[in-house]
Amino acid sequence: MSRYAVSLERWSVAGLGGGLFAVSASYFAVGGELLSAEFVRFAVPIALSLFVVALGVWLGTAEFRAGFVSGVFLWSLAGGVVMGLLAGWISVLQSVEGRRVLQPASVVLTTVGVGALGGGLLGVYHGRLRRRTDELAEQRNRLDEFASIVSHDLRNPMNVAQGHLELARETGDEKHFEAVESAHDRMERLVDEVLALSRHGETVDDLSPVGLDAIARDAWSTVETPEMDLRVRTDRRVVSDRRRIRALFENLFRNAAEHGGETVVVDATEDGFFVADDGPGIPPEDRELVFEGGYSTAPDGTGFGLAIVRRIAEAHDWQIRVGESESGGARVEFSGVAGE
Repeated sequence: MSRYAVSLERWSVAGLGGGLFAVSASYFAVGGELLSAEFVRFAVPIALSLFVVALGVWLGTAEFRAGFVSGVFLWSLAGGVVMGLLAGWISVLQSVEGRRVLQPASVVLTTVGVGALGGGLLGVYHGRLRRRTDELAEQRNRLDEFASIVSHDLRNPMNVAQGHLELARETGDEKHFEAVESAHDRMERLVDEVLALSRHGETVDDLSPVGLDAIARDAWSTVETPEMDLRVRTDRRVVSDRRRIRALFENLFRNAAEHGGETVVVDATEDGFFVADDGPGIPPEDRELVFEGGYSTAPDGTGFGLAIVRRIAEAHDWQIRVGESESGGARVEFSGVAGE
């Protein structure tokens, strides 16, 4: 989605309030009665429309996602439409009863304004409630995931370390201590990556334009990629959390290094970007499994690198897909990415 479209979403509620204000003010401006009488009739709808504008300005300037504001806009629009239809139905009933005086414009606009403001406030409440529910569900899923890791993934290297420690005591052979050290290193990596998985599952707030070229090269410099070459073929800037997107690239580069290959390519797509390598690739039947924590085909892999990547993408509301690169390796593509 383009930056213009995101801005339009963020200010949609303010635009709705501005439209209501323009309609109410036009009736006041062109009214044929005395100025004071017109002011009394249209003061309430004008005030309500200004409250809707104020709500929209708050939503546009606060740290809310564009999707959250769009939801509030739909609630506000629905409230205004429902109340407008109600006013129209009352007018129809008056007409059926033989009354000539239908609902005046000021009453209709007041009804629509009440509906728009009330719907917007309900939308804010509903959005926050749903976000809180999603956060609680995410926390529950993380607890289940961590329980699985502790009961299975950490237990395996612990058993290996205990077994070799007993053998070392019995035989005195120092090679068993190397196996114990390797098992401890693996446990340390598991703990570090589980903590990273937890942190990167949070929502993102510090969004700013980030150059893919610069951030990819920064991430490459911190990952051990022996005899591998990085090729960045784009200078696109995307709206993201700089710290999170750097972690995303680090995990993708580390995953490429673990599975072999000589070249990693970073390039842009129509609505996002991708990272591809020339390694063995990922079989089609495993392309969904690779995002599950603990799944790995590398002997020394922890299986959490791509799970962290998925969490970071979800925190940004990006869609992620695994496919095949031009050289037959793995290609991880991100879409729905806002850019400049």
